[in-house]
Amino acid sequence: MTLDARLRGNIFALYIVQGLNYALSLVTFPFLARTLGADGFGVMNYAFAAIQYGVLFTDFGFNLSATREIAQVRHDPAAAARVFWKVTWAKSLLALLSCAVLAVLISVIGSWQQHAAVFGWSLVYIVSSVFFPIWYFQGFEEMRVASALTVLARALMLGLLIWLVQGPHDVALAVVLQAAPAMLAGAIWWFTAWGLPRPQWSVPNAIEIRQSMRDSWPFFLSAISTNLYTTSTAVLLGFFAAPAQVGFFAAANKLIYTAQGLIGPLVQATYPRIAQLAGSDKAGAYQLIRKAFKLQGGAGLGMTLVSMLAAPWIVSLLLGKGMLGSVEVLIWLAPVILLGALSYVYGMQTLLPFGQERYFSRVLVVAGVLNVGLLMLLLPGAAQPAIRAAQVVDVVEAYIVAAFWWRARRIHAEIRA
Repeated sequence: MTLDARLRGNIFALYIVQGLNYALSLVTFPFLARTLGADGFGVMNYAFAAIQYGVLFTDFGFNLSATREIAQVRHDPAAAARVFWKVTWAKSLLALLSCAVLAVLISVIGSWQQHAAVFGWSLVYIVSSVFFPIWYFQGFEEMRVASALTVLARALMLGLLIWLVQGPHDVALAVVLQAAPAMLAGAIWWFTAWGLPRPQWSVPNAIEIRQSMRDSWPFFLSAISTNLYTTSTAVLLGFFAAPAQVGFFAAANKLIYTAQGLIGPLVQATYPRIAQLAGSDKAGAYQLIRKAFKLQGGAGLGMTLVSMLAAPWIVSLLLGKGMLGSVEVLIWLAPVILLGALSYVYGMQTLLPFGQERYFSRVLVVAGVLNVGLLMLLLPGAAQPAIRAAQVVDVVEAYIVAAFWWRARRIHAEIRA
């Protein structure tokens, strides 16, 4: 199966936008690491990781379930509008609850209370996850539009970030200016409907809202489990290690995340198409999955090798000498790029389109428990907690790939038969 013109154009446009995003990141991320220092950078990322629980609860797995639902009804504007508004209402209610609970935690947890302004302003991330509906764009295979809006908003805010953030005392301000682009991108779309028409107004009833949450529940469980072996790592590290260690881990993890972002457009472009083909052309879906394996696997392997071999130069050049503690962490985290690329192929691009949400969720639940258990066991007393955390991440990511592959191979075999 060859990639059709629309899919090729979507992937190409996404990579152009991603390149612009990277150009902005290559200014923002090193600037903050150098300006805030290891401690300030660590506090900022500790708050970001903690607030992600609220973002996770607000998203409630809709980024996968609603994307799939929109992809299946996108040729029916009325049906797409009903999906949009029932999900938006559900996310809004969840956001209110998330902000209320986190506000209470900020007032009672000592380490959070000490940096209350940083944690408080981080709540903007929760609001922005509702205001800018990425899942809606993805369902229509218009991620290039959403990405372009995000880049435009980030570019507009970058000047303010560089101008106003001058030292470790500006951590809270750095948080606000990093959360603001998503709000700005959402505002631009809501007022202009640029690239994708706004859905017609529809008021869902309570039954529809509950049903949307019920449909998304398996994806939410998967997201919780994913959080337990991703952002929760930084939160647990913050309990057992000094802010500088959190900063070293967060910096290396950010570099890995940036590298993985090069694979993101392939996943974003192909997932809704595979989900659509899985119901009508299984052989076509399988051919697209094979192409994804070759492209994502090759890219992941190449970036893993580069990250491992060039780690000292990458950290020194981008982050400065004050962050050299991230070098060994980056070397240990580098395999995550390849493992993540493969887990996308076997999990998100195979198991989910073919209705294996429950198995997908169970794997990630086990992965999350395994990650937390290993961190709780190995972090206390560790001489280099950031490196130990990176080693645990490697083990957990390897388990996920193996478990996804075990079930995905049966799906592939059934299609070929």
